[in-house]
Amino acid sequence: MEIHYYFTPILDQLEQFDQNLWYLYPIVTLATAKELRDTEDLPKNVAALNACHDRLQKISLDYLTVNLHGRKYGRAFLSLLQDLLSEMTILDYTGQLRQQILSEIGVSTADFMEYRPYAKQHLALILQDFRKNDFQFSPAGLIMTAEECLQVEKCSHATLQRYLHQIEKTA
Repeated sequence: MEIHYYFTPILDQLEQFDQNLWYLYPIVTLATAKELRDTEDLPKNVAALNACHDRLQKISLDYLTVNLHGRKYGRAFLSLLQDLLSEMTILDYTGQLRQQILSEIGVSTADFMEYRPYAKQHLALILQDFRKNDFQFSPAGLIMTAEECLQVEKCSHATLQRYLHQIEKTA
């Protein structure tokens, strides 16, 4: 089974992954930036919205860059990031925090910079696919088997994993 999971970094908490093949795609839209701004209880103005969008984009690009180094590193990056930002706000995400995470997961700055240009292209393609699949909300996903493809929206990682475990038991 293959799962393509579209999520918003920070808003959508990811947990341990099961044995299925998970592809993680960060989503950055104005709607997700607005939801993050409201969740973080930031002022409801354009400056705060732009700041949230900017940080979401940076986090998404940083994740994709690390993920190109290896999915194990990408997931470690997200996990550590979620842990660190649980004690801060999204606006505290800086290059210095990114360096701290890179150091902890064992990715060098040189390797990170090597993959950065590809991450920008990859993010643009992910957003195109998100729209092509007519998704309106995240988290969303495509669950693909050899016979069929199931499309889900507004489904958390934990809920999706519980569902997958149930259908695997009955298969």
